[in-house]
Amino acid sequence: MSIRINITAEGQTEESFINNILGPHLAAHGKVVHTRRLRTSKTQRGGYTSFKKAQADIDQWLKNDPAAWHTTLIDLYGLNSKFPGYTASKHLPAHAKVAHIEHAFGAAIGSHRFIPFIQLHEFESLLFADPVTMEEWLGIDHTLPANCFSAIHSTYNGQPELINDSRETAPSKRILKLCPGYRKIVDGIMVLEEIGLAKMRQQCPHFNDWVTRLEQLT
Repeated sequence: MSIRINITAEGQTEESFINNILGPHLAAHGKVVHTRRLRTSKTQRGGYTSFKKAQADIDQWLKNDPAAWHTTLIDLYGLNSKFPGYTASKHLPAHAKVAHIEHAFGAAIGSHRFIPFIQLHEFESLLFADPVTMEEWLGIDHTLPANCFSAIHSTYNGQPELINDSRETAPSKRILKLCPGYRKIVDGIMVLEEIGLAKMRQQCPHFNDWVTRLEQLT
C-alpha cells in the first residue's frame, strides 16, 4: 500500500517543484504526493501572509485527510515574529534557528502526522547547489557577468542554505540583480531539473534531511 504525503507549498514555484521534481522522486519510493499552495484568502492561494492563515489551512487538510502524512515547503526568508519560534531563535546560527522554528511549528500544529519543514533561507537557495549550471542555462537567454553565481557560492563556502544577508541579498534578490529577466517559475524549475535532486541534496543538508525523512515514511 502506498504512503500518501500532502505538501503545503508556499507558492506556485514551490508547487511546480514538487509536481515536477520532488513528487516523481518520492513516487519511486512508494509515496503518493499531493500538493497545494498556502491559502491567502477564501478564494486565493499562493504566498505566506500570516501564521494564523497558514495554520488554519494546514489544520483543515489534516482534518479532511486523516490517513495521510502532511508536510510543508515554506521559506524562512518570509517569516516574521508571529511565526512560532521565530523571535526566540532570532540570534541563533542558521541551522539551529530553523530547527528551533520547525520544532515550535510542529508543536503549534500538534499532529503526529505533521512534518514541519522550513527552507533555509529561500527556495532559490537550491539553484545555488550548482552555480555553473545556473550560469550556463540562464546565460542562454540572458547576458550574465562571468562566474557571477559561482562567486556567490564561494563566498558562502559552498553552502547555499546560508545565502541570505538581508531582504536585498536573499538568493532570489541576488539572481534578479544579476539576471533581471529571470522568471522564477519557468527558469527556476528548468535550471533545477538540469541540476538534479541529488546535487541539491548534496549541497543543502537541511533540505536533504527533509527529503530523506519523506523517503523513509511508513
